[in-house]
Amino acid sequence: MDVATLFGLLIGLGLITLGMLDDSFSIPHAFLNWNAMAIVLGGTLSATLINYPFKKFLGLLKVTGKAFTKHEMESIKIINQLSGYSKIVREKGILELENHIPKMINRFMQTGVEMALVEKDGEKLERFLRSEMTNMIIRHRNGQEMFYNMGSYAPAFGLLGTVMGLILMMTQQGQVTGIATFAQDTQAMMTSLLSGMGRALVTTFYGVLLANLVFIPIGGKLKIRSDEEVFINEIILTGILSIHAKEHPLLMEEKLLTFIPKIDKDSLKKHGR
Repeated sequence: MDVATLFGLLIGLGLITLGMLDDSFSIPHAFLNWNAMAIVLGGTLSATLINYPFKKFLGLLKVTGKAFTKHEMESIKIINQLSGYSKIVREKGILELENHIPKMINRFMQTGVEMALVEKDGEKLERFLRSEMTNMIIRHRNGQEMFYNMGSYAPAFGLLGTVMGLILMMTQQGQVTGIATFAQDTQAMMTSLLSGMGRALVTTFYGVLLANLVFIPIGGKLKIRSDEEVFINEIILTGILSIHAKEHPLLMEEKLLTFIPKIDKDSLKKHGR
């Protein structure tokens, strides 16, 4: 579980709830409107379903889970693993890596090593791995785009709900003023008008809240997750190509260490690496 995502969501909801409290430290009923929530959430999901194929829409929950899942992809561990494989290849040959493929947790590393075992041309191997990375980025981008689009739909449907509420309010108010005299019902009209306006505006509140606290931040977190995975895969790609080219393990390790910050590199050298 990614604590940062969950913690940020809880803090945001908590502070917004605190801002809703009135003098009696209770949430006014005006903020609790299921009709408004149905318009915003239902409209957003419906627009998303129209925009995307049904199969991708069903994968929405799976994509959302990635924003709350912590991925252990430390670059140092990957570099150490690749360095170990390089030493194995130098001692026993590249075919020995076939016995280590089931133990590899990273799927891209598994695919890369499998291709390195059967492909003799280094350029073709690199093109294949680059193609794998490109397709992965496209898949990730589709998930990010879905949440960014939902972040734009939600305020729009919030505004739609507000317009609907104002139309109903004005229509009902016009029917009342046609029967009663203006002098007698002025105060009642203003009270009803302000109350109705409050109910109408709550849909905009829900739309802005969902867009800026849920949909857009989740899209941003998915982008960060994708960038992290691309970075790790770049290290793996470089390592696999070095192993395939039968470079010396120390040379390959120095090449991979260029991916990590200087402070981590100095720490490794300090501990005898």
